[in-house]
Order: sequence, then C-alpha cells, then structure tokens
Amino acid sequence: MERIVSVAARVTGLVALLCMCPTLSSAQQATSGERRPWIVAGGTWTTLLGDCTNCDIDTYHHAGGVIGNVGASINPRTDFGAEVFWVPNTLTTGDHVRVTFVMAAVQFRPWRSRGFFLKTGAGMAFLRNWLDALDEAEPPLRSKAFALAIGAGWEWTLKGRVGAQAFGAQHAAALGDLQTSDVTIQNVMGNFWSLGGAIVIR
Repeated sequence: MERIVSVAARVTGLVALLCMCPTLSSAQQATSGERRPWIVAGGTWTTLLGDCTNCDIDTYHHAGGVIGNVGASINPRTDFGAEVFWVPNTLTTGDHVRVTFVMAAVQFRPWRSRGFFLKTGAGMAFLRNWLDALDEAEPPLRSKAFALAIGAGWEWTLKGRVGAQAFGAQHAAALGDLQTSDVTIQNVMGNFWSLGGAIVIR
C-alpha cells in the first residue's frame, strides 16, 4: 500500500509541475458557435476495490485500462459526448473479470486560457466474469449496474487540433452479486481509481 501511495504521489507531483509550465498550459479552444468533434483515446493505471456485504478485508487490485471519448464541443469551454472505459482484471482466485463502463460524459474547462478541466459522467457498467476460462460447460457471468464517474486533469495543445491530456478519475458501479469459482459475493460495489494519459483531437 505504501508503494501505491508513493507512486501516486510522484505522478501527482509530475502533473502539478507540468501544470505550472506556462509554455504548456494553453488549452485548445473551439471558436464561438463552432462545434468541433471531441475525440479522446488513451490508457490508465487503475486501482480497483470491491466492497460487499460480508467483506472483512479490503483487497485492492491493480490493472491497466483503456479509455475513450467521442462527442463535440458545445461551446468554447464545454465538451459533451460518450465515454467507454474498459478494465480487465484477474482475481486472486484466478477468475478473469472484465468491466466496461459506457457513459454519457461532460468535460468543462473553467478557464479558456488554461488547460485545467473537470469531467463527470453517468451511465452503465457491464461486467463479464469468466469462472473458468478453460471450462466451456460454465458460461461467463454477465451483470450490469448503474455507474457514475468524476475526474479532473490538464490538457495541452500539441499541433493544430491535436492535443494531449493527463487526468485522474474515479468510476463507481453497484455491481450486485459477483460469482467467483467457489463463492458468491453479495452486494458488490466497485470503485475504480485511475491515473492516465490520452491523445485529444478537437
């Protein structure tokens, strides 16, 4: 756990230093009245925590993820569209779990001359759990749940309409009962904390 905190602190410090660089802090802006496409594609380093009715010990899992957004700039400060966030993970039992968030997302830049942005979203989380990847007799469990997300980050202009962003986010989903190969875990609440980077086209 101390190692996780240390890595998170270093990444946060690096992002803070980049945010203070005046030569990198210009955000891309849409011309007033012009709706430009908003496309984001990137990856994350994600920490997962599942909470449940009878969970006595918090077990954190770590995995890479893939995130993407597509939509449009509805004004010079606001983007609206859809977000897909996919996180694969292997539990200590050996079971393979894939969680996909499909959400409506809004990104807002408080200052037009700065790259800082806030982001939120709401939608559905879809879980697919392979109880045994080699046992075709047992089909994978599928579940879905209401999901929310919040986040913040910084965006830089690179060239033309292409930019880059660094961000932190939390996705949460009420997944219900989760079936592993040897036990049913009741009332699972999934929390996903992510640090990531992405390429932006707007």
